[in-house]
Amino acid sequence: MPLVRVELFERRLTPELESKLIDRLTETLVEVLEAPELKSHTWVIVEGHDAHRWGRDGKPWDEAG
Repeated sequence: MPLVRVELFERRLTPELESKLIDRLTETLVEVLEAPELKSHTWVIVEGHDAHRWGRDGKPWDEAG
């Protein structure tokens, strides 16, 4: 059971984008593995997070730029 997990800032996500990510990531995995039989067993998780919950350079993302 392949699992692909993507984490992005919430503000970037729309239902259309989530659907497109799920479709294309599934298709890419199946193509790269040359295993079309895995398509129905592949899970894709798209998670959105608020920018203030991410950090870089020891600071919250929205402060670090």
